[in-house]
Formats: sequence, C-alpha cells, structure tokens
Amino acid sequence: MHRPFEMENNVSTKPKALVICFSELHRDPRVLREIEWLRAGYDITTIGLTPSGFEGIRHIPYEFGAPSSLFGKVKRAVKFFSNDYETYYWGKDKTPLVEKLRDDNFDLIVANDIDTVPLALRIAKATTKVLFDAHEYAPLELAESLRWRILRQPLVEYIAREYVPRVSIATTVCQGIAEKFESEYGKKFSIITNAAEFEDLQPSPTSSERIRLIYHGNAHPTRQTQKQIEMMQFLDDRFELNLMLVGDTDYIASLKQLAASHSNVNFLPPIGTKEIASFTNQFDIGIYSLPPTNFNNEHALPNKFFEYIQARLAIVIAPSPEMVRLVKQYELGVVAEDFSPRDMAHAILGLTVEQINQFKANASKHAYELSAEKNRELFMELIR
Repeated sequence: MHRPFEMENNVSTKPKALVICFSELHRDPRVLREIEWLRAGYDITTIGLTPSGFEGIRHIPYEFGAPSSLFGKVKRAVKFFSNDYETYYWGKDKTPLVEKLRDDNFDLIVANDIDTVPLALRIAKATTKVLFDAHEYAPLELAESLRWRILRQPLVEYIAREYVPRVSIATTVCQGIAEKFESEYGKKFSIITNAAEFEDLQPSPTSSERIRLIYHGNAHPTRQTQKQIEMMQFLDDRFELNLMLVGDTDYIASLKQLAASHSNVNFLPPIGTKEIASFTNQFDIGIYSLPPTNFNNEHALPNKFFEYIQARLAIVIAPSPEMVRLVKQYELGVVAEDFSPRDMAHAILGLTVEQINQFKANASKHAYELSAEKNRELFMELIR
C-alpha cells in the first residue's frame, strides 16, 4: 500500500493542476500565493510570460506571437468589428497551447484574469474543475478610455457573458467586485483578498522628530503616483517620504524630477516581494491614494495595503471604500476626506506619535487574521 502522493515508477500520483496567467509569474504575488498553496497537494504546470521560480514545476511559456502582416491585421479587425469575438480570441498565441496540453488530464485549472478563462475551459476535460480568479472587474478595467471601450471592452464582455458562468468556482479580491460580477453575469464569487503572508514582526518605535512615510508599488500615470510627492508641500520637515517604485521607467524619472526640490523625499531600490514587509517595518506610516477613475480603482484593495499591515505600520489612505472598511473595522489608521494631496497631508498632520504607535499595535494585533494564511484556508476549502 502506498501513501498519498507517493512516487511510483518516477510518476507522481498527485492530482494535476494547471495555473494560467498571462503575466510575469515570478513577479505576480497573487499567482505565486496560489502556486504556493497548491504545491503540497498537486503536481503543478504553469502557463505565463515567465516561470514562477518554484523548483520542480513544469512551465509552458505564453507568447503573444509574431506581429501579423497588414493583411492579417485587417482580417482580425474584420472579425472583431463583425462581433466574431470567438474566432478573434483564438489567435496563434492560444491555439498551440491547447494542442500542447491535449494529452494532459488536469484535475484542477486555475484561470487568473478573464483572458485565460476560454483557454482554461478548452483545455479542461469532463472531470476537470476550473477556478476563475478575477484580479479585477475586467469589463470595466479601463472604462475611462474611449480607445479601450472601442477596441477591448466588447471582447471582455463577450468572455464574461459566454464563459464566466461555465466555471466551477469563481473568486475575486473584494466584495464590491464580487457583487458586480454576480449582478451582471449571475455567478457567485468568493472573496480571496490580496493579503500578504504573515510576518512575525514587532512594530518599530516612532520618533517625534522624524516620522517616516512609505509608499511602494507600481508607478504609472493612471495611478497618479505623483500625488504622493505633491502631498509633501503640505507637510513640515518632521515628515520624510520614501518611495520604492517599479513600472514605467520614464514616469519614475519624471517623479524624481518632481521630487528634486524636496530634501525629504527618498527613492529606494525595489526589493523582492518576500522581503517587503520586513524591510518596510522600519517606517511609520504606509500611505495610499488612488483616485476612483474607474470601477476597479474605486474598489481597490491592493497588495500594498496588506503589506503595510504585515510591516506593522499605521495606515493613511484616501476614501477608497474597500480599504476604508478594513481601516475602520480594525482601527489601523485614518482616512483622508478626499483624494487630494492637501487632504492626505491634513490626515497625516492630525496624527500624534501616540496614535501612530497605537495604529501600529493594532496592525500587529490583527496581522494573522488579515494575512494570506486565512485566505489559504478558504482557497483550499473551495477546491475541496
């Protein structure tokens, strides 16, 4: 008699899982957590732009394909604008993946983001369970852009309408997005937040002479990252802003120019995802202001919010409802009146050192409850 998942003739007896995301897997915290949760119980294959970095995992690269000729581009445009979204979707980037995995019998496929759902369902066999993890509400991803509404939205709405109701399980990052999917497409979604792994840390003491702010993450004009710097003109010299940014290099260069007149703004080199909480534990306040320029921005509940908690920081945010709910429920910090740099600064100026230390202590008190460990339990229960 063999124990579960024992190797026989060098063949794994674990059930097989496929994790798909058209992203750089090694830099995608949400997908990396899913792979980590599944590793012990599943023989995993991944599809993505880059491998996850985990040893012993089979990876199949996703490639967008060579640029089409002018004739090929015209053919695709005709398909799109004649509402033939099905044929349009199955271009030369996805069909070869189906053929490559034709002989694989997966027990579970995790399809991250809406673009992967048709591919997952095509690869799935009759007994395969497909879990769709919506990182955002894709049908309104960039609804503020006319170009996006013309060239992208109709395809996304088609996939949501035709494919999302067919998945076995659906998850997303917050309550607002779950409710929107259910009201529009009739599919119930469970909530798996972007909570970071639990870190066994203690809050660092706060100095009344130097209060250190931190903002880290992806910098992009649509996120209006410059507002974090503009905020500094309304704060006195006790406050120091530290920025640890990845993303648009030209935009980051413009932010450095903007900050040049501020002696109390520092740019820090990015570090690995796993090191963020322990590194940022030295700071005092994690800040975040994301203007509600579209539905997903309005309902943002990002990785950095939970990384601030694991770092045992006080939190100051603009009034994004998903973050407001947790900040108030767990007394983690304060909420600015609006999304302006002036109001963010006003919220920070209203804090005493004692309040900052208390918010840090509250983050420490609730760090496990608001960690990825709780999400792992829910994720695995959904699969079971």
